Amino acid sequence: MDFRVLGALEVWTGCGRVLLPGARRQRLLAALLLAPNSVVPLSRLVETTWDDEPPATAVKQLRNSVSALRDCLGDTGQGLIRTEEPGYRICVGAERLDSLRFAAGVADSRRHAAEGRLDRATQAIRSALGLWRGPALDGLGTAALTRSAARWDEQRLGALELCARWRTELGEHHEVVDELAALVHDHPLREGLHAQLMTALDHCGRRADALQVFHRLRTSLAEELGVGPGADVRRLHEQILRGESRPRRDDSARPFGAVPAPRKPFAVASSVPRQLPQTIRDFTGRTDHLDALDALLPTAGGQAVVISALDGSGGVGKTTLAVHWAHRVQDRFPDGTLHTNLRGYGPGRPASPDEVLDDFLVALGVHPAAVPAGTGARSGLFRTLAAGRRMLIVLDNANSAEQVRPLLPGAPGCMVLVTSRDSLTGLVVTEAAHRLTLDVLSPAEALSLVVGIIGPTRAQAEPAAVEDLIRLCARLPLALRIAAGRAAAYEHVSVADIVTELAEEDSRLDALSWGQDPYAAVRNVLQWSYEQLTASQAQLFRRLGLHPGPDISTPAAAALAHRPPRETRQLLKSLADAHLIEPSAHDRYRFHDLLRAYADELAGAQDTEDERRHALDAVLTWYTHTAHTADRRLYPTCTRLVTHPAEPAHPHPVADRDHAWAWFTAERANLVAALHHAVDRAMDRYALHLVDALGFLVLMGGWEERIDTATAGLRAARRSGRTEHEANVLLARGEALAHLRHADAEPDLARACALAQDVGNIHIQIAARTELGQLLRRQTRFTEALHHFGEVRVLSPGFDTGRWEAVAEGNIAQLHADLGNHRQAVDHGTRSALLRHRIGDADGEACALSAIARGWQGIGDHDTAIIHCRRAIALGRASLGSHDETLAWPLAVLATSLHHLGRRSEAIACWQEAAAIYTDRGLDADAAAMHHHIRTADHPLTGQYPADGTADRSLIR
Repeated sequence: MDFRVLGALEVWTGCGRVLLPGARRQRLLAALLLAPNSVVPLSRLVETTWDDEPPATAVKQLRNSVSALRDCLGDTGQGLIRTEEPGYRICVGAERLDSLRFAAGVADSRRHAAEGRLDRATQAIRSALGLWRGPALDGLGTAALTRSAARWDEQRLGALELCARWRTELGEHHEVVDELAALVHDHPLREGLHAQLMTALDHCGRRADALQVFHRLRTSLAEELGVGPGADVRRLHEQILRGESRPRRDDSARPFGAVPAPRKPFAVASSVPRQLPQTIRDFTGRTDHLDALDALLPTAGGQAVVISALDGSGGVGKTTLAVHWAHRVQDRFPDGTLHTNLRGYGPGRPASPDEVLDDFLVALGVHPAAVPAGTGARSGLFRTLAAGRRMLIVLDNANSAEQVRPLLPGAPGCMVLVTSRDSLTGLVVTEAAHRLTLDVLSPAEALSLVVGIIGPTRAQAEPAAVEDLIRLCARLPLALRIAAGRAAAYEHVSVADIVTELAEEDSRLDALSWGQDPYAAVRNVLQWSYEQLTASQAQLFRRLGLHPGPDISTPAAAALAHRPPRETRQLLKSLADAHLIEPSAHDRYRFHDLLRAYADELAGAQDTEDERRHALDAVLTWYTHTAHTADRRLYPTCTRLVTHPAEPAHPHPVADRDHAWAWFTAERANLVAALHHAVDRAMDRYALHLVDALGFLVLMGGWEERIDTATAGLRAARRSGRTEHEANVLLARGEALAHLRHADAEPDLARACALAQDVGNIHIQIAARTELGQLLRRQTRFTEALHHFGEVRVLSPGFDTGRWEAVAEGNIAQLHADLGNHRQAVDHGTRSALLRHRIGDADGEACALSAIARGWQGIGDHDTAIIHCRRAIALGRASLGSHDETLAWPLAVLATSLHHLGRRSEAIACWQEAAAIYTDRGLDADAAAMHHHIRTADHPLTGQYPADGTADRSLIR
């Protein structure tokens, strides 16, 4: 199967052209073919496939498109398009993709030219150019594809210039004039084409026409760009004016722009260059990355230069890894090892390609006086000298793909290892570079590094302090080296002393510096990345330091930055490319604690207190409003929310219950952190809004979190002076305490009930009395429990959606089952189930059906009980949460009836499933009861399942 991208996208087999229906599939295939044999991340594929803001389901749609594309291409075994984290890789041979054939043809032509065989060079490059059928990826049109296609079109123009130059040198100047004139007409600002046309016209004896070409170029540049022609074109113009341009038959002077071959008189004696800096003594870990680099080593029959782009945040150890690995393998490169620090991030200005090429050319034997002028000429000579050699080239600390490209060899045999804080996506896309991303050390690697620095004796003497040091340094290698190095350097300084300094958040970065070396200070290293940001990117980075949670979504970041989500998404991608934040999931980001501390420090230094407070207000408003919206989707039949948060500038839509569950699951830690953050800063309004909307924690089994957040929220409620807020928070805490059988539950619930009664809040009264009734029932205080359930039954008819009346009937049914009033249990349970079904409360209906089943069990009609249990279980399996009430409980009731009917194995299976659910929810007492039934399954049951856990707890929200 052949793929063509040099023109309209086409796929051909031996049977003809393969039709690819749908623009999305075509764009997807094009994006994969732009980086053949390399993994293309999902984020890049999404950007390439959708020109506008991608939909929320973009990744799912993309995966569906991949499956459809595989079907179109007959890739049933997934050998062509492979799924590899974090995206997909298309595996295609060099002869099967026209862009690879074009690149190989250009490389062959350069090699022939370097060897002085211009006729073969011209033949090779004309053959390569013949692969083009039109503009690259013609007609596909997203912005990302257009940028990539433009790079290929640029390479085609460069090849056309080379071809014209060589044909002119071969004496074919008459033949190339018309072709060059057409190219100049299409590209009126391209100086190289104009220079070739001027040279060809001059060689044809048309000096006046050559000068006219220069004047037209100068006019166009002035009018369009406000600049004049470059030095090389001006020099050629002067040579033509003086009559010096046209060569004689014996003139060996090269025409404008030709690649100079090194001449012996200008060469200097040189041994094989080995420029690697010294490797460190205590290199630790990184086994996976070393193996990945080993796997990329070029083979003898390789078809292209191997390029590996190693990226990661500042201080993560990219240079250390690159140098260590290069020392390990440089013996496989007999023709030399070149190394340079491109100074992309750090003090001083970045190294220019010209500077680096000067050094490389001299290292390869070119006399300094023979190094040509201009980046193009230097780069061409470097590729000429690298052709046919096996060299390893380490380009450390690059700041962009543009800084690297002129330094890449053109022929196979060489390997280039680039390190950068930037993701260098351009190299991955256009140069087929293999991307490796370096993260912080694993806990084991971090421990090994620290022990290697301070010694095993000191590490064993202070194990807890060593663990704290690793945590406070966020496992960042540079921070660990500085902190552990300070302890190792001074015998009187213990690891615990260093930890004490690091524990001070305001001065942690001060503690992570050593001496006057700018490279031995974490703050400096991070600052060099920050200085590369635009103003908008820098502002967002500072705002992220104010965020209270462990990670952040794009919409939350947009609220924090006061920007639209679409604009924020691009800024976040830019920060991720710079490794100042890292993707944690689709559309979500995080950064390690030292970067967070640095961002917070910058916010404190560069933003006013009002700006910081305004940003925090905005993100807390977004969290509270979205949490309330999701709560209403999750509990559509419940109206207990007592607070009403303001609407943010860009409200986040929550479409349905599944979306609400997914949002709460993703934001759980952030919501809990936001509540504590608000309480600590006396932002009580937000704390109370959040307490009110954290009922989802109960569904997820987060009882302890519910207690902690309610306890914190109680401080805010009491500071607010609003009695109903205090009652609401006490109710939330009391519910969780009661579920965990905690002794403090009853005082909280009684107090909540009393306060609600004082202010006339019927809703909280009903909820508190219901919880109290459940608590008392579990304590077998049946008379008191029935009193509270009866009060709820009196208060609830006609209140809100009718749900509370259904809850009251269900609880009374359970209580009658406990008391042996089985007919009454069935009657009340049936009323509860009907009410639940009427309002669409499936979770509550499952509980009511279980209560009815208990009643029929007591009557002795186990077949009817089983029917009701199976209906309850079907509803419970469809429930999003609270499986201890909606699934485990009806399973336990079902098991009892099955056991009574002698169906022992079925009963045991039900008890086992119920026990697993209870264990998963942290309800050990209920799980223990299930295991007791399993152990005694050979004996007849002496009674019903105990009352513990049988209450209708679906009322919680």
